Amino acid sequence: MHPVIVSLDDLRAGDTSFAGGKGANLGELASRGFPVPPGFVLTTHAFAEVLDSLDLREEIRKLDDAPAHNRASAIQQRIIGSELSPSLANQILDAHARLAGDRDVSCAVRSSATAEDLAGASFAGQHGTYYYVDSDRLLEMIRRCWASLWSAEAVEYRASRGIAHEAVTMAVVVQEMVRSDVSGIAFTANPVSGARDEIVIESSWGMGAAIVDGRVTPDRFVVAREGLHLRERRIADKQFMILPRLVEGSDERLAEVPAEQRCRETLSDDEISTVAEWSLQCEAHFGTPQDVEWAIAGGRFHLLQSRPITTLQTKQAAPVRGKFVLFKAIAENFTDPLTPLTADLLTACMPPMICIIGGRPYFDLDRLRPLIPFDLSDEELADLFYLRAKPAFRISPARLPLALAAFVFGSLTVGVLHARTRGMPDDFMDGYRSLCRRVEEDGDKGPLESFLRLWLLPNLFEPVGYLVLWINGSFIRMMPWRLLLDAMLRRWLIALPSQAISLLCSGSEGILSADMGREVEALAAVALATPGVADIISSLPPAEALARLRDDSSARDFTAALDRFLAVHGHRALKEFELRSPRWEENPAPVIAMIRNHLGAGARAIGPSSRHANVIMSEGGGSQVIHPQPAPAIDARGELEIVIRSALERLPLERRFRLRWRLIRGASGRVRYFLKLRENSRSYHIMGLGVVRKKILGIESELLREGKLKCRDDVFFLRFTELEALQAGRLAWRDIDDRIRERRLEHLRVTKTPAARTIGVALRAQTAEPEPKEILTGQSASPGTYAGLARVILDPAVDATLQPGEVLVAPYTDPGWTPLFLSAGAAVVEVGSYLSHAGTVAREYRMPCVVDVAHCTRRIRTGMRVEVDGDRGIVRILDFLEGGSET
Repeated sequence: MHPVIVSLDDLRAGDTSFAGGKGANLGELASRGFPVPPGFVLTTHAFAEVLDSLDLREEIRKLDDAPAHNRASAIQQRIIGSELSPSLANQILDAHARLAGDRDVSCAVRSSATAEDLAGASFAGQHGTYYYVDSDRLLEMIRRCWASLWSAEAVEYRASRGIAHEAVTMAVVVQEMVRSDVSGIAFTANPVSGARDEIVIESSWGMGAAIVDGRVTPDRFVVAREGLHLRERRIADKQFMILPRLVEGSDERLAEVPAEQRCRETLSDDEISTVAEWSLQCEAHFGTPQDVEWAIAGGRFHLLQSRPITTLQTKQAAPVRGKFVLFKAIAENFTDPLTPLTADLLTACMPPMICIIGGRPYFDLDRLRPLIPFDLSDEELADLFYLRAKPAFRISPARLPLALAAFVFGSLTVGVLHARTRGMPDDFMDGYRSLCRRVEEDGDKGPLESFLRLWLLPNLFEPVGYLVLWINGSFIRMMPWRLLLDAMLRRWLIALPSQAISLLCSGSEGILSADMGREVEALAAVALATPGVADIISSLPPAEALARLRDDSSARDFTAALDRFLAVHGHRALKEFELRSPRWEENPAPVIAMIRNHLGAGARAIGPSSRHANVIMSEGGGSQVIHPQPAPAIDARGELEIVIRSALERLPLERRFRLRWRLIRGASGRVRYFLKLRENSRSYHIMGLGVVRKKILGIESELLREGKLKCRDDVFFLRFTELEALQAGRLAWRDIDDRIRERRLEHLRVTKTPAARTIGVALRAQTAEPEPKEILTGQSASPGTYAGLARVILDPAVDATLQPGEVLVAPYTDPGWTPLFLSAGAAVVEVGSYLSHAGTVAREYRMPCVVDVAHCTRRIRTGMRVEVDGDRGIVRILDFLEGGSET
């Protein structure tokens, strides 16, 4: 007689036919001394008994002939609603009693199909797994595991792999559930890059299902196989966790991570080594790279699963037809892929030649080409939009009429607006804030209507400050002036240094993001001037420090200053073009982290003597932030202007001096104005996005109350039409649950994958000679040369520690990074251009900056000594100091 129940310790890898892939693998590991939680397997013979008793064999054979979702669903319901024979039920309950003994044990009940966890087909996440199972619910959960063999996803997956439905059967693993403090996944080869010399570990708080379901972005550690030293450490903001124990009286598994724990590192260096070592032992035992699920509870490591990695190449999305190019000047604002809801709403406000592919914005060359009156190849056009080269512009007579018509139409449409905004004061857009308040309070406007009203469809006679957000074209309007300025300097003043044009274009008062950084430093000065505040901020996690300060009456001056700051800048956020990103007014913890960074700068005095901000004392002994002082870039520009004026006076034909000087000064002033307009407009664009986010959060709260959504943050993984359908009752939770999970997993995948520069177009290979390993090249964004220790920061919400004079190395920057520039000696950025936020702020703070430096956050590690040559766009790695840590 075939065994119905087998202990894990008695199973081996060859027992797949009756223990399933997962059961056989776990049994093999348990029998070889791996730390697998104890348990037993209900074999496929029990499943066969149930199928025969329900007479389902014929229904299963029909699925092979013509798969039908309703037939598969009927099989599922028959199994779930069935009753097990008394003999089988008693054997299962007796095995469970032996496993539990006299302990308080909950079990994990996990499906183990015979076609599961194989080298060519993993079925990961498609079959049932249930946690917190006690004896009262054990039989039901086993039936649900069996029924999951006939889920629509599993049926479709088998059909796509040519696996006959009749040939597959199901065992069930019943194990003691590990109440994990931390859990995760380890890959013994990089599943994205395919690299076999590194191990990738992902971890989060609580149970591992949060990672598997894509509910949380986990911490990520990349470990070199040789020597197990850490190559990369990315600490995520982990918003949710699956609780190791259910709260009494509730069956809700998903909970929010406490604020002080969200950005804390989940694994110590020793624990990372432990996970890596056990994962490599799994690989050595099975002989192929492994995908390992693990957990740590009470300091003890547990191995939950080990299966082959089904692919070692980056997954490819469905083919995209057409020719597309990533426009760098736009892409630097979208450093991570957009969530589906954000992508839908942004697309509604974008011109038709811009589309979202893989969550990132691309130009559609086929739609754009008719509007360009030049005869350019696809490769030349791609080079132009990726800002790699200046192609030879050859007029195309065939496209000239349409291009001229488009130019005339555009001029008529926005010409008046451009004329009205050619020289506005710094505060001319301040009225937009009141419009945002009116739209926010308008209950008849949903997210899309609010988006269109604030971004695309202003009223014709509204103040110009509202209209500038519709289309200010500051990038396009600035470029001719910059090219003219460059040409004039080259023709008339050959001997000027290479950084001259950057200095002439810097030193603009009223750049909001630069002023915001100075205001954060001024807040640090207030913290120092208020007894006890600096100690609280320095010693506690940001969220906990903020709560303490709010409850402390002696910190009233500081919290009042913070509230004034948030009243102006509270709509900003990290990754702020993504609607999913919390705004500072919702969670000011990132601002507290920035302030703490300044307080930690012990070598630098912060207070009234600071060159960046003034702080005055009030009569009551408190302090108040007043207007920040302008950056010293203005003085540097003034000195250069004196040099240029003197050089022009010495040229022949002195009468032309005044004309040439006016042209140079006028052109540089135009460039500064449009650069400022571009940077400041972004602040107001983000203000509009903040209103749209509030509308979405209001809808989310309503759907959560009605049970149409189960988890906060899921709303951003819906398409906009689905959100409308949920509100109207045309869709229910069961209709969108699987979609949300799949999109979360896809979003995590594409986040780890670099954006393709072009789709359907091959960029021409660069002809430059190969560079030495110690030299990285990019694009100059701010002039000057500086050498110092590198500090790699991947997310300032998680890590904002930057010592004075260190070189900031970042994957990208947006205004949330600005305060770090005040402490940095120089900056090196992976994504960006001369016009990017990093370049604009660096020029105002007179610090060298090189952008568009590929893989700089991987090639440079914290503690390395580097030289940043902002004049030539080069970064040299000088050495690696002993004791420097890898990031």
